[in-house]
Amino acid sequence: MNMIARERTRRAGAALITLVVAAAGILSGQRPAHADSVWAMGGSVIINVQTGAKDTSNHTQWVSSIYIQTGTAADNSYGCGTFEAWTQGFYAQAERCEAAYWTINRWVENGNYVCGAFDDFGGWPRRIACIAIRV
Repeated sequence: MNMIARERTRRAGAALITLVVAAAGILSGQRPAHADSVWAMGGSVIINVQTGAKDTSNHTQWVSSIYIQTGTAADNSYGCGTFEAWTQGFYAQAERCEAAYWTINRWVENGNYVCGAFDDFGGWPRRIACIAIRV
């Protein structure tokens, strides 16, 4: 896949995440509270974390989802392997190609991280990207 096609795929994934978050708020009868899309990169792994309101009284922030994408062209990898996502009280993994998405929907305490990782079945070192929760 060339760089233009990858960029289009990344943008389509980000747009899908935004739609899913908005739909979840509508279906649950709640309006999304100050949703932000936070990006981080670790090596050739890109994560997009959808965050919402901050509760300063409890020092927590709402995290609704995480999207992980591997940019593998520089690594000569096929982009297939184990994707992982984790934060306080949440862990998930799946074997996929190119990208993975999980709904988290939880309050995460200040000082924790939301992380995503990719390992292409041992062919290259595991790559990790995280964002810090600061309330």
